[in-house]
Amino acid sequence: MPKTWKEIQRYWYIFALIVTVGSLPFSKFGISFGQFMLAGGWIVERFNARKLLTYLAGRSFWQVILLIFPYSVYLLFEGIITGFRQFFRNRPALLFSSIILLHLLGLFFTTDFDYALKDIRTKLPFLLFPLFLSTSEAFDRKAFYRFMLFFVLVVLVRSGYNGWMILTQNFVDIRDVSHNISHIIFSLLLSLSIFTLVYLSLNKNYFRPWMRVLGFLVTLWFFGYLLISQSFTGYAITLITALILTPVLIFKTRNRLLKAGLILCILLVTGLIFLTLKSIIHDYYHVNPVDFTKLEKVSSRGNPYIHSIKEPQTENGNYLWIYIQWDEMRSAWNKRSKIPFDSLNMKKGPVAHTVIRFLTSKGWRKDADAIEKLTDQELLAIEKGVANQEFLKELSIRGRIYEFLWGFDNYMETGNPTGSTLMQRLEFWKASIGIIRGNWLTGVGTGDMNLIFKSQYEKMHSKLSPDQRWRSHNQFLSVFIGFGIIGLLWFLVAVFYPPFMLRRQDDFFMFVFLIIAVLSMLTEDTIESQTGVTFFVLFYSFFLFARREKDLIFSKQIVHG
Repeated sequence: MPKTWKEIQRYWYIFALIVTVGSLPFSKFGISFGQFMLAGGWIVERFNARKLLTYLAGRSFWQVILLIFPYSVYLLFEGIITGFRQFFRNRPALLFSSIILLHLLGLFFTTDFDYALKDIRTKLPFLLFPLFLSTSEAFDRKAFYRFMLFFVLVVLVRSGYNGWMILTQNFVDIRDVSHNISHIIFSLLLSLSIFTLVYLSLNKNYFRPWMRVLGFLVTLWFFGYLLISQSFTGYAITLITALILTPVLIFKTRNRLLKAGLILCILLVTGLIFLTLKSIIHDYYHVNPVDFTKLEKVSSRGNPYIHSIKEPQTENGNYLWIYIQWDEMRSAWNKRSKIPFDSLNMKKGPVAHTVIRFLTSKGWRKDADAIEKLTDQELLAIEKGVANQEFLKELSIRGRIYEFLWGFDNYMETGNPTGSTLMQRLEFWKASIGIIRGNWLTGVGTGDMNLIFKSQYEKMHSKLSPDQRWRSHNQFLSVFIGFGIIGLLWFLVAVFYPPFMLRRQDDFFMFVFLIIAVLSMLTEDTIESQTGVTFFVLFYSFFLFARREKDLIFSKQIVHG
């Protein structure tokens, strides 16, 4: 009986973890359900069935009926207390989970308790996962690898579904293909999956050759997905993480040929990135020469063009505000599209301006002839808010960089960051720094973040659209704003010190995970959403507290060739 009961407890625990991880790319409900299962399994794991049977042994039927429930409740509470005692003795887990205490202390400085309580509910994983995983039986290496392969499989299934959505053009914004999970969080799952597969594929002791080949092919697909999904953040995080890992391998390896090859690889990659960026920036700012004295005055249909020759804006090197015939465009567009010319596209931007930019990017005049030459696919793209033909290319990193540069130029000229993700982040950070200056010591509290940002944007007279006035999009700035300099230092110690306490700072999975998480926190409020905080806390706790052995950043068979 005890052995069977112990097996049931273990299977429950593993299945709950599987449900939680399996739900990460798919379902917030599944994430919550998995955590409830973990909580129930953790309680059941500490229920002493042997003690209950011993207590009831030899008693009459009616005594058993009367005593079984109250004594079971007593044993449940006893098990919970025992579990918390075990947790309180685990100082690294206790330190990491103290981040939830930081949010509780922030209640003393808040005025919006409704939002504060909602935020604390979101941050509960900081208590739950360290508690459950640090006090349960740890996985051996083989079980850990199987669990990570399951995680990779889940990400593969979701990326396959998203890839089908992209190929069938079944979206308005390409970010919408991950509609029930942030595309940024999904890119983090992809990045972690890539490094997991690379490490496991190089591990000859645990994986057969055909499995390593399969892992290599799946890794290639993940890289391809990052490209076709135009996940610039995911691609950048993966590349930067690889560039950080490579010098570590160079330092550790004694294989001179491998060391020379890696150094050459770094030089080639960084050189290629530099030259590519230089070429793209040069092409973007290159202006096709135009003799303004010889501009034609009327269209092919005899209607006068408008030429705003003093406007310097360009699109793919072509002047934006010459050869404009508004009436022709309006009439021709309204005949082909169900979305009126003088309305908003699916991204809530002006259709007219999107049409102007798209036609200019192709080097065409802005008249009826140009509208009629558009393909159905291009027309649909404009309706979705695509403003440059470069953005239509599925593998176009150039298109994303053009988008950033256009947003930068527009911001410098108008001071309005709306429509550019990069410029909007600069505005978020500008507002964050303004808030910090007035609340640097204690912060604004757990629940007042939205209120203070609303006030700060008004104080700045920001030109950012009201529906785009979001929070920091930098986790460290968010913590600084919420809890002041002391809270920020507390957060940094709670995140970065536990791996050193457990001597896991040289563990491959922990090291890579922290790089990915920290890079994401520089441009996102990673732990402010349910999916984001679950991703961060679950894998942090799993890599640090739920494994018996660590995996060195580079094992001897990899380092020594």
